[in-house]
Amino acid sequence: MSIPSPAAPPTSPASAAINALRAAGENGDADAVAEVLAADVVFHSPMSATKLFEGRDEVTALHRDIFAVLDDIATTEPLVLGDTGAFSFHARVREVELEAMNLVRVNEQGQIVEYTVFVRPLPGLATLFATLPPRVSARRRGRPAGALVAALARPLAFMHRIADHMAPRFL
Repeated sequence: MSIPSPAAPPTSPASAAINALRAAGENGDADAVAEVLAADVVFHSPMSATKLFEGRDEVTALHRDIFAVLDDIATTEPLVLGDTGAFSFHARVREVELEAMNLVRVNEQGQIVEYTVFVRPLPGLATLFATLPPRVSARRRGRPAGALVAALARPLAFMHRIADHMAPRFL
Protein backbone atom coordinates (compact mmCIF):
# COMPACT_ATOMS: atom_id res chain seq x y z
CA MET A 1 0.00 0.00 0.00
CA SER A 2 1.37 3.38 -0.99
CA ILE A 3 1.28 6.21 1.52
CA PRO A 4 1.42 9.67 -0.02
CA SER A 5 4.21 11.91 1.19
CA PRO A 6 3.50 15.55 2.03
CA ALA A 7 6.40 16.51 -0.24
CA ALA A 8 4.92 14.63 -3.21
CA PRO A 9 1.17 14.11 -3.09
CA PRO A 10 -0.26 11.60 -5.59
CA THR A 11 -1.25 14.47 -7.88
CA SER A 12 2.23 16.00 -8.04
CA PRO A 13 3.82 16.37 -11.50
CA ALA A 14 6.53 13.87 -10.52
CA SER A 15 4.01 11.28 -9.32
CA ALA A 16 1.89 11.66 -12.45
CA ALA A 17 4.92 11.31 -14.76
CA ILE A 18 6.29 8.30 -12.91
CA ASN A 19 2.94 6.53 -12.84
CA ALA A 20 2.54 7.16 -16.57
CA LEU A 21 6.07 5.80 -17.18
CA ARG A 22 5.30 2.70 -15.07
CA ALA A 23 2.08 2.04 -17.00
CA ALA A 24 3.86 2.53 -20.33
CA GLY A 25 6.56 0.08 -19.26
CA GLU A 26 4.13 -2.58 -18.13
CA ASN A 27 2.25 -2.21 -21.43
CA GLY A 28 5.42 -2.04 -23.55
CA ASP A 29 4.18 1.22 -25.06
CA ALA A 30 7.01 3.45 -26.30
CA ASP A 31 4.55 6.05 -27.61
CA ALA A 32 3.16 6.45 -24.07
CA VAL A 33 6.74 6.87 -22.79
CA ALA A 34 7.23 9.66 -25.35
CA GLU A 35 4.24 11.53 -23.92
CA VAL A 36 5.98 12.02 -20.55
CA LEU A 37 9.45 12.90 -21.85
CA ALA A 38 10.75 16.44 -22.15
CA ALA A 39 12.12 17.36 -25.57
CA ASP A 40 15.65 17.54 -24.10
CA VAL A 41 15.47 14.42 -21.89
CA VAL A 42 18.75 12.66 -21.06
CA PHE A 43 18.76 8.88 -20.51
CA HIS A 44 21.69 7.34 -18.58
CA SER A 45 22.09 3.72 -19.61
CA PRO A 46 23.08 1.01 -17.10
CA MET A 47 25.39 -0.44 -19.76
CA SER A 48 27.70 2.48 -20.52
CA ALA A 49 29.22 5.32 -18.59
CA THR A 50 30.08 7.10 -21.82
CA LYS A 51 26.95 6.78 -23.97
CA LEU A 52 23.97 9.01 -23.20
CA PHE A 53 20.71 8.94 -25.11
CA GLU A 54 19.48 12.48 -25.58
CA GLY A 55 16.21 13.91 -26.82
CA ARG A 56 12.65 12.62 -26.87
CA ASP A 57 12.96 10.92 -30.27
CA GLU A 58 16.12 8.98 -29.40
CA VAL A 59 14.88 7.94 -25.93
CA THR A 60 11.54 6.85 -27.43
CA ALA A 61 13.33 4.78 -30.09
CA LEU A 62 15.46 3.26 -27.34
CA HIS A 63 12.29 2.26 -25.48
CA ARG A 64 10.98 0.53 -28.62
CA ASP A 65 14.17 -1.53 -28.55
CA ILE A 66 13.90 -2.12 -24.79
CA PHE A 67 10.31 -3.31 -25.03
CA ALA A 68 11.28 -5.64 -27.90
CA VAL A 69 13.80 -7.52 -25.71
CA LEU A 70 12.18 -7.46 -22.25
CA ASP A 71 9.35 -9.78 -21.27
CA ASP A 72 6.93 -9.72 -18.34
CA ILE A 73 7.72 -6.23 -17.05
CA ALA A 74 6.19 -5.62 -13.62
CA THR A 75 6.79 -2.41 -11.68
CA THR A 76 6.63 -1.51 -7.99
CA GLU A 77 5.06 1.46 -6.26
CA PRO A 78 7.21 4.57 -6.68
CA LEU A 79 8.96 6.67 -4.11
CA VAL A 80 8.64 10.36 -4.90
CA LEU A 81 10.13 13.40 -3.25
CA GLY A 82 9.81 16.80 -4.88
CA ASP A 83 10.83 16.60 -8.55
CA THR A 84 12.53 13.21 -8.24
CA GLY A 85 11.14 9.72 -8.04
CA ALA A 86 12.20 6.11 -8.25
CA PHE A 87 10.58 2.76 -8.86
CA SER A 88 11.84 -0.71 -9.57
CA PHE A 89 10.76 -3.31 -12.06
CA HIS A 90 11.31 -6.99 -12.71
CA ALA A 91 11.54 -8.46 -16.20
CA ARG A 92 13.11 -11.23 -18.22
CA VAL A 93 15.52 -10.98 -21.12
CA ARG A 94 16.18 -14.24 -23.00
CA GLU A 95 14.63 -16.10 -20.05
CA VAL A 96 17.13 -14.52 -17.62
CA GLU A 97 15.60 -12.60 -14.73
CA LEU A 98 16.63 -9.04 -14.02
CA GLU A 99 15.66 -6.34 -11.59
CA ALA A 100 16.07 -2.65 -12.29
CA MET A 101 15.69 0.65 -10.51
CA ASN A 102 14.57 3.71 -12.45
CA LEU A 103 15.48 7.13 -11.10
CA VAL A 104 13.75 10.05 -12.82
CA ARG A 105 13.67 13.80 -12.44
CA VAL A 106 10.87 15.92 -13.86
CA ASN A 107 10.51 19.58 -14.76
CA GLU A 108 7.73 21.95 -13.63
CA GLN A 109 5.50 20.70 -16.46
CA GLY A 110 5.73 17.12 -15.21
CA GLN A 111 7.95 15.96 -18.07
CA ILE A 112 10.88 13.65 -17.45
CA VAL A 113 14.14 15.53 -18.03
CA GLU A 114 16.59 13.00 -16.62
CA TYR A 115 16.25 9.23 -16.49
CA THR A 116 18.78 6.78 -15.04
CA VAL A 117 18.45 3.00 -14.90
CA PHE A 118 20.38 0.61 -12.63
CA VAL A 119 20.20 -3.16 -13.30
CA ARG A 120 21.03 -6.26 -11.26
CA PRO A 121 22.04 -9.07 -10.95
CA LEU A 122 25.10 -9.22 -13.16
CA PRO A 123 23.90 -12.18 -15.30
CA GLY A 124 20.71 -10.24 -16.07
CA LEU A 125 22.66 -7.11 -16.93
CA ALA A 126 25.12 -9.07 -19.06
CA THR A 127 22.29 -10.77 -20.94
CA LEU A 128 20.62 -7.42 -21.47
CA PHE A 129 23.99 -6.11 -22.69
CA ALA A 130 24.21 -8.99 -25.18
CA THR A 131 20.67 -8.36 -26.42
CA LEU A 132 19.88 -4.63 -26.38
CA PRO A 133 23.04 -2.87 -27.71
CA PRO A 134 23.21 -5.06 -30.86
CA ARG A 135 19.60 -4.09 -31.61
CA VAL A 136 20.29 -0.39 -30.95
CA SER A 137 23.50 -0.50 -33.01
CA ALA A 138 21.72 -2.16 -35.93
CA ARG A 139 18.99 0.50 -35.81
CA ARG A 140 21.41 3.41 -35.58
CA ARG A 141 24.45 2.19 -37.56
CA GLY A 142 23.24 -0.75 -39.68
CA ARG A 143 23.17 -4.52 -39.39
CA PRO A 144 26.97 -5.04 -39.62
CA ALA A 145 27.50 -2.78 -36.60
CA GLY A 146 24.78 -4.66 -34.70
CA ALA A 147 26.44 -7.99 -35.56
CA LEU A 148 29.82 -6.72 -34.36
CA VAL A 149 28.37 -5.53 -31.04
CA ALA A 150 26.59 -8.87 -30.61
CA ALA A 151 29.82 -10.80 -31.27
CA LEU A 152 31.58 -8.77 -28.58
CA ALA A 153 28.79 -8.90 -25.99
CA ARG A 154 27.42 -12.45 -26.17
CA PRO A 155 30.48 -14.21 -24.71
CA LEU A 156 30.29 -11.87 -21.71
CA ALA A 157 26.65 -12.82 -21.06
CA PHE A 158 27.45 -16.52 -21.40
CA MET A 159 30.39 -16.28 -18.97
CA HIS A 160 28.32 -14.44 -16.37
CA ARG A 161 25.44 -16.93 -16.55
CA ILE A 162 27.87 -19.83 -16.09
CA ALA A 163 29.70 -18.05 -13.25
CA ASP A 164 26.37 -17.30 -11.54
CA HIS A 165 25.59 -21.03 -11.49
CA MET A 166 29.08 -22.22 -10.54
CA ALA A 167 30.48 -19.58 -8.15
CA PRO A 168 27.97 -20.13 -5.30
CA ARG A 169 29.27 -23.70 -4.96
CA PHE A 170 32.64 -22.30 -3.95
CA LEU A 171 31.45 -19.60 -1.57
